[in-house]
Amino acid sequence: MSSVNIFPQVDTAQISSYEPNKVFGSCKDMYLGRKDINTRFRMLFKFPITSIPDECMILKAVLRIYVQFAGMLIPSFFTPYALKEDWHKQTVTWNNQPFFHPNVSGDTTIIKRVDCHYFNITKMVAKWYEHEIMNYGLIIKNEELLDGTCKRVNTVLNSDLAPRVEITYAQKSKINIVPTRFVSGIEVMDTDELYSFSSTINTSLTTTITCHIENLENKPVEVKYQMSPNGIDFVDDCSSPRITPANGMILFVPCSFAKYGRIAARNVHSGETSKIKIWYQAQE
Repeated sequence: MSSVNIFPQVDTAQISSYEPNKVFGSCKDMYLGRKDINTRFRMLFKFPITSIPDECMILKAVLRIYVQFAGMLIPSFFTPYALKEDWHKQTVTWNNQPFFHPNVSGDTTIIKRVDCHYFNITKMVAKWYEHEIMNYGLIIKNEELLDGTCKRVNTVLNSDLAPRVEITYAQKSKINIVPTRFVSGIEVMDTDELYSFSSTINTSLTTTITCHIENLENKPVEVKYQMSPNGIDFVDDCSSPRITPANGMILFVPCSFAKYGRIAARNVHSGETSKIKIWYQAQE
């Protein structure tokens, strides 16, 4: 199964609790996390997935951001959440920010220092693709409990270090189920101390065959399955022989394949006679 990677254009926006009505619009850098009790920053991201064809599987989706300034180097846990409402970077503010799904999130990432940081958002993108939830993008935030945990993120358009999303997908495997036909037959056979043989069956078109043998008397019977390439010369299958207990039942599934098959049976004890019932059941 071959996979395809795409890198959709990412739109970003910043909101701040310190300036709750400010529209930041396009910026060369944006902030994430908590600076102090009055200042918390969040970032919103939006990107299309409409270029992914129908009948595909989302194998992996990763959002990368580059933190270019880490402040006090205090580690903090940042999590992306899927948004419930649409937004636009020219109008979104802290006060009108869209609600997010608290239970639809990507993997949490610890951010401490200057570096590229990655968020696994595969499950979120898969839900968008399968139309389980609408694609309104995502928001990244930390716990917002500790001062000095804000980070500055590079958001220069067309920069190598700008936020980037990589989505890997592949076509779903198409499994064709070939219908089969069930065939069966029943035969009753008398046995004594010498081998008796059932009717010969042609198994050339069967894919699976099972033989059930029921002992209709209270005397044990030795049974084996035999195979033949021509319907004349028979050899024992490697699964033979078996003892069918008094009034009991056993089954055979041939270990090898041949065009013809039959059941051979005899009583275990000399001088005894019995009767067995054979069910042939197969798919072809």
